[in-house]
Amino acid sequence: MRSWILGFVMVACAGLAQAAFQSGVHYAELSKPVQTADPSKIEVVELFWYGCPHCDSLDPALEAWKAQLPEDVQFVRLPVVFGRNWEMHARMFWVAKNLGILDQVHTPLFNALHRENKRLLREDEAVEFLARFGADPAVVRRELKGFATESGMRLADARARAYGISGVPAMVIDGRYVTGVGQAGSQQALFTLMNALIEQRRSAR
Repeated sequence: MRSWILGFVMVACAGLAQAAFQSGVHYAELSKPVQTADPSKIEVVELFWYGCPHCDSLDPALEAWKAQLPEDVQFVRLPVVFGRNWEMHARMFWVAKNLGILDQVHTPLFNALHRENKRLLREDEAVEFLARFGADPAVVRRELKGFATESGMRLADARARAYGISGVPAMVIDGRYVTGVGQAGSQQALFTLMNALIEQRRSAR
């Protein structure tokens, strides 16, 4: 009985939160939904750049929020390239992901750019940085321009175009709703909005 009441309260709260936000103001609803990677999951995609100060500011809260997501929600990060200086950082992401060290690299890469005044734009810098986390330098050099990395870069570019985004950080809920801190009003409002949109998609299934 108590679990039923708790569930009802959570859904009701999500409904009230959703009512406080407006489509076209706090989030955009895509006219053509983008297919998600796993239709059995509610997909949340973050499009970002390691060099973006707003992405850096959001990341700690996003990490904490991500850790609390239920099993039916899949969180996906996609580094996009909207400028020449963005490319190497995106390549480092895909190499780290494909080598299985992204969890160890993710926060230190933000720190290197925003607190250690590193740029990490040259291949030698990228190789040296990833080697600190156990990656073989020869493998990193190969993978920076390898097929898996190029595939990841094309995937991120295609998704960014399909979502119609032109800035980061941007959050996409289940291939249908696009928002961010600026649209939501604050970081806390963003998480409230995303929770409400997740619940909306869950209820629609």
